[in-house]
Amino acid sequence: MTYRSPKEKKHRRAVRWRTLAIVIAGFIIFTLLDFPLLHLFYMGDDRAIEHHDWYRFLRILGFLGTWAAIGFVFIIHDRNRHRGAAVFLSALTAGALAELGKRVFARERPVSQGTIQDGFYHFRGLFSGFSDGSNLGLPSSHAAVAFGGCLMLAALIPNTRRFLILLAIGCAITRMLTGAHFATDVYLGAIIGWLTSMLYIKLTPTNLT
Repeated sequence: MTYRSPKEKKHRRAVRWRTLAIVIAGFIIFTLLDFPLLHLFYMGDDRAIEHHDWYRFLRILGFLGTWAAIGFVFIIHDRNRHRGAAVFLSALTAGALAELGKRVFARERPVSQGTIQDGFYHFRGLFSGFSDGSNLGLPSSHAAVAFGGCLMLAALIPNTRRFLILLAIGCAITRMLTGAHFATDVYLGAIIGWLTSMLYIKLTPTNLT
């Protein structure tokens, strides 16, 4: 067990509170920008963008099958097989928590049948998503999976951190381009992915051998 001095404990506590404040401030800022960003990114009912290879490449980072494949490659490559499992489990856990969050918050996606919905946010009521989970957006499970997988992978291969974070952001943006999510949806999904990756990083030795 690692001994921590009172000073170190106080510092760690301060860091946690500062991080929480930054996360909350970020959510508030994105809430204020949700509709401007929606109108900026949403490309209308033209689905041609979904046929571009770059779009498919970024979007598939939010697909669990992608991280199952990457995790399997790590399991084959790394003699400490639990690290490959951690890559997949980080993405899986993040995606599961995001799906659970959708059913709890029950906030609809910004676009319905190709048209931005009138008014402000559309909430069905807390926990109503458990009876009908269709067309719910908060948080984005694609963003959660992408960030959960990318950040865990970045911990295993630190030199790729910036590149992987950019890929995860790219995946989040694809969800906004088609009107599937608000900026706050993908932001909260990213936070979930970050938290789950932090959990698995603590549980998993990250130095490759």
